[in-house]
Amino acid sequence: MELDRSHDPQREPGPINLQRYAFDPTYAGIATFFGVPLCLNQDDLRAGHVDVAVLGAPVDMGLGHRGAAYGLRALRGDERILPNTPKTPVSPSTRIRPCDELTVVDYGDAAVDPFSIDNSMEPIRALVREIAETGAIP
Repeated sequence: MELDRSHDPQREPGPINLQRYAFDPTYAGIATFFGVPLCLNQDDLRAGHVDVAVLGAPVDMGLGHRGAAYGLRALRGDERILPNTPKTPVSPSTRIRPCDELTVVDYGDAAVDPFSIDNSMEPIRALVREIAETGAIP
């Protein structure tokens, strides 16, 4: 169930940069994928002219030792000592910084049902569709 945001403070639509400093260690601050800004809705994606929106599907339906659903948090808040900034990653094969060429944001995770893979599929599809409808790549 989505939150009722009608009582939230009003803000201009667009990506929200959650970094306070130019170079935060990855263990500090609010974790997003590679430190990219966060978008909460389609208006944010459109206003930010977003090219790519990273989303998660924290599904953990395996047998035995579980924990795959925590992988998304691990990717967002990895424990390297390096600064976590969108300017850091460089593709080793192209030597291009993707975030210099594309507007990339974190779009959060789909609202999955931790007890049913069947019930989880529609929220995942809906979030992918929500991103794709704006012209961004999920």
